[in-house]
Amino acid sequence: MAVKSYDTIVIGAGPAGAATSRRLVEGGMKTLLVEKYKLPRQKMCSGLLSRWTVDFVHRYFGPMPETVYTETPFLKGFGFSFPSLPETVLAPTKNPLPYVRRDQFDCFLARGSGAEIKDGVRLTGLEHEKGGFKVLCGRLRKDGKTTRIIFKAKYVVAADGMNSRAIACLMPDARRGMPVTTGIQKFYRAEIDLDPNYFHLVFHPNVGFFPWVNMKGERVVVGVSGLEHRKAIRYYDSFVALLQQKFGLKIKELLREEAMAGYMMAYLNHFVLGQGNFLAAGDAAGFIHGAEGISAALVSGDLAAQAILQADRLDSKALGLYRKLVRPEVDRCLDNLNP
Repeated sequence: MAVKSYDTIVIGAGPAGAATSRRLVEGGMKTLLVEKYKLPRQKMCSGLLSRWTVDFVHRYFGPMPETVYTETPFLKGFGFSFPSLPETVLAPTKNPLPYVRRDQFDCFLARGSGAEIKDGVRLTGLEHEKGGFKVLCGRLRKDGKTTRIIFKAKYVVAADGMNSRAIACLMPDARRGMPVTTGIQKFYRAEIDLDPNYFHLVFHPNVGFFPWVNMKGERVVVGVSGLEHRKAIRYYDSFVALLQQKFGLKIKELLREEAMAGYMMAYLNHFVLGQGNFLAAGDAAGFIHGAEGISAALVSGDLAAQAILQADRLDSKALGLYRKLVRPEVDRCLDNLNP
């Protein structure tokens, strides 16, 4: 079996993986970006971008094409609903909020990184070997069988989300005992008495700690988060009932449903940055700003790449350099989570 070698292999083609790959390619490193799904692929996310994120993307990846945006490309701000208030409070933001499709947004970033991309390729194993790592992958064939693929690299970056397979391979105890949160999101063809130009948060007992409603064209998106999957399901059912009663939600058709579970690392100041020349970025490392993770993913991915480039020049381990570079971003995440 032929084994192909790279300077760095990045696992996961989300914003963290794309930012890492872009910086490495710019620095002259032969870089492979591995994604387990075929691009473009769905990602459970509101799709709201901060002004900082837009500036970063424009600076390093160029202007975003129209296909990246939703039917309503910009939202006016946030709507807040509380049990004690008779009406929803609308809070316009200083600048309109860019509103994107995560499948198209992530694909745009990945392809703009300049790295070689292997999508539809799932990580099955990751091993230390002399001088670097052996990366074991599998590609599902049309006949249902899996083609085994082996890559080698001096550096590896885990950018494969909250439940990182890469971290589980090399650092199996890194997240042991951490609480897990579950998010449920469903897309409906429906009607609801809420302003579609705002992203709505509906705070109420027994509906989870981050219940949201947003509209994408004729689709109404309803989501909740909660500890433990069973609780999240109960929260979701209660939330739908509340929306029907208080905001006139009329569901005509269920179009799509998504769920996501992940470790609550940042909430407990537990960031998994890696070991030696294996680094983690984005959700895989625990970076999140409250409920927003794209900007943290871009920052940490870019810094992981900077650490690798410096380590390669200095012939040292990347983790020590990464810890120093990413410390301000750790503090920024903790500040955003501080009530």
